[in-house]
Amino acid sequence: MEHRSETLCLSGKDLQVSLEAASGRLRLSRCGCAWEWDREAAPHFFTVTGERLLFSQALKTACGCRETGLGGELFCRYEGFPGEEAIGFETRLWLEEATGRLHLEWLPLAGAERIARVLWPAPMAFGEARRDWQTVLPLRQGLLIPNDWPVPLGRLPFGGRFGTADAYLPWFGQIRPEGGYLLLCDTPANAGYEVSRSEEGPARVGVWLEPSLGAMTPRRFRYLFFGPCTYNDLCKAYRGIVREEGRLVTLEEKAVRLPAVKKLAGCSFLHKSVKTHVDPESRFFDPQNPGKNDHLTPFAAHAAHVRELYAAGSGPLYVHVDGWAQAGYDNCHPDATAVCAEAGGPEGLRELIGAVHEGGGLLGLHDQYRDFYHHAPSYDPDLACQNPDGTLPGHAMWAGGPQNYLCTTQAQRFLRRNLALLDQAGVHPDCSYLDVFTCNEGDECANPRHRMTRAESYRLRCGCFSYLASRGILSSSEEVNDWAAADQIFCHYAPYEFMMNRPGTPQPGLPVPLYNLVYHDCVIQPWMMEKTAESDYMLYALLNAGAPYLERDPAYPNIDGAFGGGDELTLDEKIRRCRTVAWLQEETVFSEMVLHEFIGGDPSRQRTMFANGVEVRVDLERRAWQILRDGVAVDSGGPDGEGGEV
Repeated sequence: MEHRSETLCLSGKDLQVSLEAASGRLRLSRCGCAWEWDREAAPHFFTVTGERLLFSQALKTACGCRETGLGGELFCRYEGFPGEEAIGFETRLWLEEATGRLHLEWLPLAGAERIARVLWPAPMAFGEARRDWQTVLPLRQGLLIPNDWPVPLGRLPFGGRFGTADAYLPWFGQIRPEGGYLLLCDTPANAGYEVSRSEEGPARVGVWLEPSLGAMTPRRFRYLFFGPCTYNDLCKAYRGIVREEGRLVTLEEKAVRLPAVKKLAGCSFLHKSVKTHVDPESRFFDPQNPGKNDHLTPFAAHAAHVRELYAAGSGPLYVHVDGWAQAGYDNCHPDATAVCAEAGGPEGLRELIGAVHEGGGLLGLHDQYRDFYHHAPSYDPDLACQNPDGTLPGHAMWAGGPQNYLCTTQAQRFLRRNLALLDQAGVHPDCSYLDVFTCNEGDECANPRHRMTRAESYRLRCGCFSYLASRGILSSSEEVNDWAAADQIFCHYAPYEFMMNRPGTPQPGLPVPLYNLVYHDCVIQPWMMEKTAESDYMLYALLNAGAPYLERDPAYPNIDGAFGGGDELTLDEKIRRCRTVAWLQEETVFSEMVLHEFIGGDPSRQRTMFANGVEVRVDLERRAWQILRDGVAVDSGGPDGEGGEV
């Protein structure tokens, strides 16, 4: 029965929930650990005209509670707002007795096209400036922000959007000594998190929701509450959810279908480019130094270099090739249809593939099915993503100049065509790198001939990975993401956020491997190996048991973590370092990362543990490392030949 009430309550075995009906403010308590939504950030939304309206401003509110076969439920209906009488929506909270999880649903009832942004669920009150109060963010590999951390987070490239580089995982959490929580977004395609910091430092993190194709749609979340815990517990709880939903597909399982996965494990990575051409309309065009706008390295030169590395003892290599097509790197996509003739044509590329295979390695080709360049022979604005108002989003940043975005409904069609043309040329790559798919947001398209939501765009991207697998080709993309983990084999990198900034930039928190605590044994991740005055990135590669970059030539200067400089290492030193990391990666590639921690609470001393008994310890200040198996040291290293005991 519906009724007006100041406070509605739910109780489960361990969790008590109360809801202020009019304001929509929530309070919760689990085993004596209390949480409540921040009074200064009450649930609210914005209209398409920019008006900010609180839930509590509803002209009519009807609330109630009921028992279901699954647990208790609270619902509140908010209808009519000042100046927006047609808007109506409902919130539902239900407590799942079987799991103790609290489910939250936001459901539009009327006027969904009038809502531009919803801020719900609201942030938790989390205001004490204490080191042991911590916010856990899925920003790239992961970030832990103590509440007394002095450096603000700053602007995020994708506004905190789930499913992008801002959020490899669709959740965040907060931890206090007496307990913690995880807020999981079950409909993450048009949602994200936002973080605000008070002058004193504590973080306030909440959720934003945006329309899909011009109208708000239902959104769903889950709260998981914990007693005393760490970020490890949050990650393992989420891994359990992924497993029970059938989305945890390990590399060991993927290797059954694609045996080359085992061949990739243990490779050092080589990132090389063949042809560069920068369009005059590109942001990267340099009119003062025209020689920088065009460059060519023949396939034969790369083949000779690969053979030199093998002769120097590099071990097997994975060679990623940019700019192999006639138009050059980041040009004329999706029309990578002909192999660059000046670089040696199909015969030259086949020679390079053969050279890589001689040392037991694999080769992959850069490809792109999102950036839709106006100079592409196949360019057709009718195939581009269209906004609800009929405009086409686009820019002219990258080397190929003006572009829109190819609707993902068309991506696999072009992928099939391009692979067929490579087959005809006798070129058979081992791997294919589908650029930007796993770091950029999914696209939406309002074109009625190929209408597509953002969630559908993500599924279609995974369909491209699946098509590659059907051809026996290992799939790669720029970064990693929860929505792609079941289909993606490896990536270009999955770094900590600080690695994407210039060395010496103040860090907005402590880097922690949240993604790897969930998915280490599901996606192969190469790591930077630079050695700078501030840090030796090899230590992070070891800590995460990833693949090493032997050489990583940047596609563009001063972005994507490519800033040059750093200590110069000899080729022998680079190879020795990479062989160590590659050996560790091969040893642990099929093993879950079961623990990461700061040894003795010291961020400079860290360790990870894997399900097969391997443990890695690093000392970032001393630049020392140690690998153990079942508690016994098997390898170590440090500066100037010192021991690596940590």
